[in-house]
Amino acid sequence: MKTPTPVAEDSPPRDTWASRRFSGLPPTFWLLFGGVGVARLAFFVIPFRTYYLAHERDLTAVQSSLVMVAFGLGWALSQPVGGWCADRLGRRTVIIASAWASALAFLAFGSARTLPLLAITGLLAGLSFDAYRPAVQALMTDVVQASRQARALALLYLTMNAGRGVACVLGGLLAENSFWAMFVINAIVNIGFGIAVRLVIREPAPAVTPPAQKLRMRTALADTRLRAFTLITFAFYTVHMQSVITLPVVIDQAGATPLTFGLLLALDPLAVAVVQLLLQHWINRTSALAVCAAGVATVGIGLAITGMGSTVAWFAITIPLWVAGEVAFLTPAAGVVARIAPEGMRGLYFGVWGCCQGAAAVTAPLLASAFIAAGGTTLLWVAGAIAGLITAAGCLLLRARMAVAPS
Repeated sequence: MKTPTPVAEDSPPRDTWASRRFSGLPPTFWLLFGGVGVARLAFFVIPFRTYYLAHERDLTAVQSSLVMVAFGLGWALSQPVGGWCADRLGRRTVIIASAWASALAFLAFGSARTLPLLAITGLLAGLSFDAYRPAVQALMTDVVQASRQARALALLYLTMNAGRGVACVLGGLLAENSFWAMFVINAIVNIGFGIAVRLVIREPAPAVTPPAQKLRMRTALADTRLRAFTLITFAFYTVHMQSVITLPVVIDQAGATPLTFGLLLALDPLAVAVVQLLLQHWINRTSALAVCAAGVATVGIGLAITGMGSTVAWFAITIPLWVAGEVAFLTPAAGVVARIAPEGMRGLYFGVWGCCQGAAAVTAPLLASAFIAAGGTTLLWVAGAIAGLITAAGCLLLRARMAVAPS
């Protein structure tokens, strides 16, 4: 798919706090921005998966891990498949299909009773719930001028986190009374999102992809820049995933109720939204990979500080430390991918890069189990801090080789 010729740059807006963050973006972007934010209000199913399996389905830790691995495998596959389909079938088609398939998959997951059915429906839920992300990222990149793409993708990250923050609080309230209601509301929101996209989103007309950019996975995988940044992002997510794998166990051992757990979870995305609004202009003016390096190092060290605590108050105070690192890494990350992706392969590039989050969802629980078995959670947190520092060095090395200009 070839993107349309960008609209000529208009006169620069007044240099204000709001204009530096929100001005100069087309209507299609804002429709997607709002739609994705509303869809993420149903995100409460995701952070409560482990809690649901343990408390509602009475699974052991090992059984829950198997279901989570199945979900992670589906998630990892969904990104390159979704990106490839976005380039072949169209961004809008993939967004609609993913939203509707996710609604059905999570209803099936919530209805499953046996371990095999939970694993199968977990795999299907992982395949569908985030498959639209590469299509949304590619469509936003299609319709936004090149000089504003990094900012547009950063705003997508903002709305996703704002919706997720509200969802964590709603999830805590729902989990106190009915887990099934979580799945039903998730289905309703996703079906509504798909209908809204079908009715109001207009996609630029596709064009024939140049022969030199045929849509082949090996073409994307041959790009050393994409491979390196995907590996860096995989390492980031492997460390960051401990915030939803090991940290919930530590919080539960501290005596937190489901509602308290949900409120603590909400601190992450809500703090992300606040910190991003404060730092976005600085991030956009700084070398993207340098910011990513600072971010991944902060996440590793910050999670270690949080995880070694033992009270709810400690968790609440220290969570913003690693949230700041999360913002620093993920705000410019999609812009790095947009910069290196060929025009006709944006969906596939975003998909290949996006698969690392699902892959980390598989790897992180296995590594956590191994480290905890060897030396307890303290060893895990120390290893995460070291991994963050090593990954930060990788970011700086890639920056030197790519010479990525400031965003």
